[in-house]
Amino acid sequence: MHDPRMHERVVDQITFAIRSGAYRVGDRLPSVEQMAHDMQVSKPTVGEAIRVLSEYGVVKSRRGVHGGVTVVADNIPTTLLRLTQGPAKSTLRELLEARRPVEMEIARRAAVRAVPADIEAMQDSIDRLVSEPAGEDWTLRLHYDHFFHYAMGRAARSDLLAYYQHEILEGITIVVLDFFAQVEDPAVVAELHRRTLDAIRGGVIADVDRIMDEHLAHLERAVDAEEHSGLAPAR
Repeated sequence: MHDPRMHERVVDQITFAIRSGAYRVGDRLPSVEQMAHDMQVSKPTVGEAIRVLSEYGVVKSRRGVHGGVTVVADNIPTTLLRLTQGPAKSTLRELLEARRPVEMEIARRAAVRAVPADIEAMQDSIDRLVSEPAGEDWTLRLHYDHFFHYAMGRAARSDLLAYYQHEILEGITIVVLDFFAQVEDPAVVAELHRRTLDAIRGGVIADVDRIMDEHLAHLERAVDAEEHSGLAPAR
């Protein structure tokens, strides 16, 4: 049966590939034919996904011998995240509960499997978050926040865990967007990321578990507080 939203699933797969670092700004995506084959969808479905991504400024498509689809941005607009998520299927509590075991395991695996390039990517995300001026574009700060988590997911060398992480982070972002825009302190986030990276770099699992518990509890506690103020939906 025809699924009118199939192209949104393709959009999600491509944005995951971009956010997880499989494709970076300036990289060319595979051909439409190759993506259709890999994702087991029709070429028109991939074409519609590319059109949507182009409209949101994520990719640029060119025709001709030297054409193709090129990634031009890795900061995925939150409006696009809403499109690919569709109707909310998980409550905020469910998302937070799922995030804890997934990211705990990702951090543990990263502590064992990370290579120097992974460490550099996580450090780069921290440096970018710290250097972003306070009061400037909050979506860019959120991008650098998530960039750390995606780099950690990449370091874990588990595609399935990384995709679970992607789905959870997108779901949380949509539900508590006002918290990220108005409340969250990027300095606190950067310090949690720095300590998490130190633990991953050290490779001692007990240390990783300790800081990740604190790291994850930061948002969990904030959501508890904001549910009473009306910024975070108590769903």
